[in-house]
Amino acid sequence: MIKYADLTLTQKAFVCNGCGGKGGLINPPEFMFNASCNHHDFLYWRGCTEADRKKADDEFYRLMKEDISEAKWYLKPHYHIWAYTYYKSVRLIGKKFFRYGHEMKNMVDLVKEMEQR
Repeated sequence: MIKYADLTLTQKAFVCNGCGGKGGLINPPEFMFNASCNHHDFLYWRGCTEADRKKADDEFYRLMKEDISEAKWYLKPHYHIWAYTYYKSVRLIGKKFFRYGHEMKNMVDLVKEMEQR
């Protein structure tokens, strides 16, 4: 199974776009969550089942909370509100951006997609 850490910077740039849906109308502010958003983009690209989507969203929320632990104490409440809002948003409207399929995409799929563009 391909992992986000396996990707080169070029591959990450191909798959990920930060916070907000790729090609979507809403592009929320990224604050300190750019890396977490990119990891979430990768998990949505890799796709598979609704259970995988739920895991991706839960991992996204976990990573954002990890990001917040590095913030200054007085910013943490503000960032927690944003993280929860992002999490709830992907749970509500992220379905259209998730790649559903019978199996997760792999490195071969990524190379083929990159060659086609």
